[in-house]
Amino acid sequence: MHRTVTPCRRHSRSVSRSSVALAVLVTAGWSAGAMAAPKPRAATPAAARSPYSISDQWVAANVDSLRAVTQRIWSHPEVGLQEVRASGELIAMLERNGFKIERGVAGMPTAFVATAGSGRPIVGILAEFDALPGTSQAAVSEKRKRDDSDNDAGHACGHSLFGVASTAAAIAAYTTAHAAHLPGTIRLYGTPAEETGIGKVYMARAGLFDDLDAALHWHPSDKSQVSFATSKCVISVKYHFDGVSAHASMSPYAGKSALDAVELMDVGANFLREHLREDARIHYVITDGGGQPNVVPPTAEVWYYLRADAHTDGEKMLARIRDIAKGATLMTGTTVTEHIESDSFELLPNRPLSELLQRQLDRIGGPRFDERERSFARQTQADLADAPFEPLSTKVVPLSDQPWLIKASTDVGNVSWAVPTSGLNVACYTNGAPGHSWQIVACAGTSIGEKGMMVAARVLAGAAVDLLSNPALIGDARRDFD
Repeated sequence: MHRTVTPCRRHSRSVSRSSVALAVLVTAGWSAGAMAAPKPRAATPAAARSPYSISDQWVAANVDSLRAVTQRIWSHPEVGLQEVRASGELIAMLERNGFKIERGVAGMPTAFVATAGSGRPIVGILAEFDALPGTSQAAVSEKRKRDDSDNDAGHACGHSLFGVASTAAAIAAYTTAHAAHLPGTIRLYGTPAEETGIGKVYMARAGLFDDLDAALHWHPSDKSQVSFATSKCVISVKYHFDGVSAHASMSPYAGKSALDAVELMDVGANFLREHLREDARIHYVITDGGGQPNVVPPTAEVWYYLRADAHTDGEKMLARIRDIAKGATLMTGTTVTEHIESDSFELLPNRPLSELLQRQLDRIGGPRFDERERSFARQTQADLADAPFEPLSTKVVPLSDQPWLIKASTDVGNVSWAVPTSGLNVACYTNGAPGHSWQIVACAGTSIGEKGMMVAARVLAGAAVDLLSNPALIGDARRDFD
């Protein structure tokens, strides 16, 4: 159900002939995709000059349909690699609008690639749609778990908005390209399991991004700004220990505790922190700690995330962690098996693509929130320390001169090492809300998140149209990447 919240550089680029040709179409009417096409309107001088009228109008004409899709995904949160409903919703929307779908790519049932158009350039847009476990939240302004959901997950990173906006952008850009007879291909990548850093890692390993000319993405945030940024790499690795079970009271001497090994490894990892670079991060959870206290645990497992600003430092950290795991086996008489779940590199920023996205974001502006939405967000700030005065951000942050650091990690990093890549953030939730919080889930289920989603769709679509119609932009992005 759709919810409207209540109180309870600056470098300019000349457009190509293809871009100019787009403006001619808005004066004569056009045929959009299958979802809905606005009726032809009398052209105004401003519209006649805009090469983005078709993509903007496609998004505007389909606001209700897009809201319905994101609400269905938000209402049925699915964790990584289980996003059957979410990926199905996006695939259905793409198929209705002329995209051909390749399902189950890179060995993941919920991963897909949707393609429309032909030839070069090939522009990719990334879509995410997984939820986070343990973050169930109703679309209300106080912390409250949903009572109408069949699981405890929630879209605490806003991916219910992410996938829909990216899909809308791909369709809107293709609609424009088709109407203007622009050569080129639009691809929408349905990338599952971003929260565990899996989807794009395995899709990149399968070479699915290798022939792209550029990749674009976005993410919900509390601010609207282009992500001319790098990030932390992250290595996701599990250590499974095998020991020998025994009665913990009658014959403890006969046992070899796998749980002891896990706990000793954790002690070693915690002492290691003192000797790492200041940007390093180590987090872990014990995923298997045994059955009950009177049995010496024959198996145990610990799951680590190792993060650093540079992947080379992450590799050094992994080598030390491996030694610590080996030491734990020597102390307990157990054995250990390592399994690397995923390995996400730090983002490579791309200046020309960032400038392109900045021009589009400046053109469209940030989301425009009303007083009801501001009141809702203000109430969600109640338990935030040092919350910003403005409950919702409406301003566009200027493009930074130098790349800034995102202290989180993303598997988009692996895409950025394969192809020129850039993205943006759009204000979709409470200003000052921490990542993976209940405030994000709540706002994503209301018109607050949906307004940000529409801005992102228009920005990405406009940027994709620019890349299709102006080959010089592709060349600039490639030179920066190289």
